[in-house]
Amino acid sequence: MIKIQYLDKYIEESLSKADADRSAKHTPSGKLSASRLGWPLQWQVLKAVGVPQEPLGEYVVRKFLRGRHIEDWLRETTPGLVAKEKFVEYRDVVGYIDALVYMDGWNIPGVKGVIPHEIKSVTNAGFKWIVRDGYKKGHALQGALYALAEGSEYFVIDYVASDDYRVLSFLLKTEDFKEEVDGIIDAYEKQVETGWIPEFKSVEKWQENTKYNNYSEFVTAGPIEIDDILMKKYPESYKKLKKETE
Repeated sequence: MIKIQYLDKYIEESLSKADADRSAKHTPSGKLSASRLGWPLQWQVLKAVGVPQEPLGEYVVRKFLRGRHIEDWLRETTPGLVAKEKFVEYRDVVGYIDALVYMDGWNIPGVKGVIPHEIKSVTNAGFKWIVRDGYKKGHALQGALYALAEGSEYFVIDYVASDDYRVLSFLLKTEDFKEEVDGIIDAYEKQVETGWIPEFKSVEKWQENTKYNNYSEFVTAGPIEIDDILMKKYPESYKKLKKETE
């Protein structure tokens, strides 16, 4: 028996290159995005001014690929699909709705017409916690923003177990999250106006883990130290933050 790792290594290198190419071609909009409403305020502002996130590990890149495959599969399977990847904007916050679904055939009392669906791929272990504890707050904030942009009274989060494709969906009322969404946007806008990056404060416990921290070099730094890092290492982001022009 001969173990051959050529194909796996080839895939690893191809995925890493594709991810690096996507990052290099991406031009930051300078706006807050729906998927980052659950992020710490520090990360939100750093992302908006174009400070690059730390490179994704090869394992994470593969997981994201799996997630995209599952999104495509669920959209193809979902009854009443009207549109996918629709760009929307609410209070200058942008995002793409995974799926817009016509709900009349779902036989849910009081729920009619087309509403946004946010699709999330999780491991079987993660799916177990979703079944026990319910939806994740960050996912609900993201879905709520899409619903606010669409003027929809409801939205749905669809969780898919990546190992065996079980699906658990949550129907949520937009009004229950509007105040929180608006508060996050207010805080972001106020911070941007100051021209400073705030200290790191986690929103969820996992964000304190250095393994998942998007901007680890800023975690323990204060505003003045952060300003110095930006000025020296990321001059274009510094200019954008300070609203400087050439």
